[in-house]
Amino acid sequence: MMEMTAIAVGIVVIAGVIGVLIWKLLRQRYEYQTLFESVPCAITVQDRDFRLLRYNREFAENFSPSEGAYCYYAYKGRTRKCEVCPVERTFKDGKFHSSEETRVNRDGSRKYWIVKTAPVKNAKGEIVAAMEMCLDVTHRKLLEEELEKSERKYYAIFNNIPNPVFVLSPETHKILDCNQSVESVYGYSPEEMISHSFLNLFPENERKHYAFMINRSAVINQVRHFGKRDQAIYVNVRVSPSEFLGRHVLLVTISDITKRLEAEQQLSQASKLATLGEMATGVAHELNQPLTVIKMASSFLMKKVRQGEAIAPALLSNMTEKINNNVDRANRIISHMRDFARKSDMSLERVQVNEVLENACDIFSQQLRLREIDVVRDMAERLPVIMADGGRLEQVFINLLVNARDAIEEKWATMRGEAAEKKIFLTTGLRDKKVFVEVSDTGTGISETIRDKIFEPFFTSKEVGKGTGLGLSISYGIVKEFQGEIRVTSNRYNGACFHMEFPIYELTQGAENGR
Repeated sequence: MMEMTAIAVGIVVIAGVIGVLIWKLLRQRYEYQTLFESVPCAITVQDRDFRLLRYNREFAENFSPSEGAYCYYAYKGRTRKCEVCPVERTFKDGKFHSSEETRVNRDGSRKYWIVKTAPVKNAKGEIVAAMEMCLDVTHRKLLEEELEKSERKYYAIFNNIPNPVFVLSPETHKILDCNQSVESVYGYSPEEMISHSFLNLFPENERKHYAFMINRSAVINQVRHFGKRDQAIYVNVRVSPSEFLGRHVLLVTISDITKRLEAEQQLSQASKLATLGEMATGVAHELNQPLTVIKMASSFLMKKVRQGEAIAPALLSNMTEKINNNVDRANRIISHMRDFARKSDMSLERVQVNEVLENACDIFSQQLRLREIDVVRDMAERLPVIMADGGRLEQVFINLLVNARDAIEEKWATMRGEAAEKKIFLTTGLRDKKVFVEVSDTGTGISETIRDKIFEPFFTSKEVGKGTGLGLSISYGIVKEFQGEIRVTSNRYNGACFHMEFPIYELTQGAENGR
């Protein structure tokens, strides 16, 4: 009896344990079923014929499969399996596989999803089914397509901009990208330029200067570059900060002004030659003085030789020295005229404005003496140098001296015997960390009605045949090339006063070195 009772108790205990295990299994099955149904991706279980054995709610809501449907029909409405099928590959090798799939919806839109497959094995390790999980990536894919379209549009616009455009690193000035137009201007293909330094396009001795300017200036005018065949190219550079591939960059746009500058140089050369023509009488008189001395000294020596008379050594030394000195003087005049008339490319160098102004006065001095015009100088000593082209700056000063001379002559002609001063005032100095130059006269002055037009090309207030209208326009352009300013006002004599200002070279270099 006791044995039977013990057996009964054992059976009850075993039944309780089994009940607990069954409850746990049911609970675990419920949890797995809930997880299977609630995951945010479509899940199917398929047999080797690709028939759907099970699927979750996400799959049912998105694909609305019929009972016993094949996966390829449920997914894409196909009548046979896909050419590339990750489920088939999983059945073959028992491994995980993935692919990216797409289909066209009834409304014509496209749907995209990422597929991952895994084998389902029985207790013997045999593959009895394959599980396929699909994640909808339609929204991401559409965004990628829009981004790709935007990039293609950007590159189409970028490469069809007629001006060369560079994308630079602000730190190293390395070229990160450039458009197709660089080849037509520089001769380099974009592939040849990308990853190289933008500074390689500049003359070697100017690279440090322009490395400073690129990072601190929005516009840099009349810069000299060199192309693939070492040809000089003159450009205007515009710099703006931008973003490229998630990083800060400099967007540099180039305008080729080589042909325009060539035309301007031809006009400038024409203006020079016109000025030389106006100065011809004065220059002839200037040369006549040393030639007269040479003629007189040589005639005296020849007369002594013909008469067989001895020439005292001191006298001979004195006469030959005069000949030599006047030959040097004539040579200087001719060299100065030749240098002034020479057509040359602009080259920036350190220039002392007082020296250039004196050279302009020298070449023009005889013109002024013949007309009894006095030059009054008030020039500061030891002025800082500026960055300019000495020859072109001298052309500016000569143009202003020509205008001052003509204005004084015009006023003198209308005085009818009245007393009038005939003076040109040359003033230089340092103000607000800039070198300034003033050319002022006692002439007719410039009325306020035409001051805004005075620097326009071909504008002149002179009589027909007495002015080209190019002098002041060319002078304005040259001053701007040197980062300077020029303006005109009246002075206390009611004449014209041309005021020019130029940045100091040392200050610019100090700013560069203190970067």
